[in-house]
Amino acid sequence: MYVLIYSVIILCATFLGAFVGLGGGVIIKPMLDLIGHDGIAAVNFISSCAVFSMSISSTVKHIKAKTKIDFRFILVLSVGAVCGGIGGSYFFDRLLSAFDNDILKKIQGLILGVLLLLSVVYINVKNAKSFKVKNPAGIVFVGLTLGFTASFLGIGGGPINVAFLVLFFSMSMKEAAVYSVGTIFFSQLSKLITTAVSSTVPQVNPVIVAAAVVCAVAGGIIGAQMNKKCSEKVIKTVFTVVVAAIAAVNFYNAIA
Repeated sequence: MYVLIYSVIILCATFLGAFVGLGGGVIIKPMLDLIGHDGIAAVNFISSCAVFSMSISSTVKHIKAKTKIDFRFILVLSVGAVCGGIGGSYFFDRLLSAFDNDILKKIQGLILGVLLLLSVVYINVKNAKSFKVKNPAGIVFVGLTLGFTASFLGIGGGPINVAFLVLFFSMSMKEAAVYSVGTIFFSQLSKLITTAVSSTVPQVNPVIVAAAVVCAVAGGIIGAQMNKKCSEKVIKTVFTVVVAAIAAVNFYNAIA
C-alpha cells in the first residue's frame, strides 16, 4: 500500500520538479513526513534517490530537445553545490545524532516553510531587484549556499534554486527551471556519494526505492517536455500555487 502511495507522490512531485524547477524533493519530503511511515533519514534518502533520477531524465530530455543550456555555467555553479551538499549532509547527520527525530523534522519543516514563502513572495514581486553575477567565485558561492541548504533540508533545492537563479543571475522562470534541475543533479550526486562512503545509508524498503526511481524518471521526462511547451506565465503560476501549498504543509508539520 505504501509503495503505491509513495509512487503516486513521487511521480507527481518529479513531474512538477522538472516542469517548473521545483526539483521534486520539496514536495516529496514534507508529504512523506506527513504520512509518517518512515523516519527522517529514510525519507531524506528516498527523496534524494528520486530527485537525482529525475534530474538525469529531465536533463537528457532537454538535451534531446535542443534546449539552450550553458553547461559551463552549470558546472561552475555545481562546484559550489557539491561542496555545499557534502557540508549540508554532514551537518544533518550531526544534528540527527544530537536531536530527537521528531524535533529535527519540525526544525526542517519550519526552515523550509519560511524559505518557500520568501521564494513565492520574491518571484511574484513586480520588477523585483535582481543581479547578474558573472564572477566565477561569486557563482561558486551561490552554488555553495544552495547545495548546503538543499542537502540539509533533504529537498533537492527546487524552488529555492529557482528564486536564487532569478535573483542573482537575472534569469527568466523558464530558464531558471532548467538550470535548477541541472544543478540538482550534482548536489544530489554528492549527497548520495557521501551517504554511501560514510556508511550512513538508512534501512529502507528496496521496493520503495526502486519504485521511486522509476516514477522519478518518468516524471522528469514528462515535466521537461511540458517546460519546453508552456509559457513563462503558466510556469510562474504553477510555481506559485504549488510552492505556497507546500509551504503550508511544512508549517503544519512543524507545529503538529
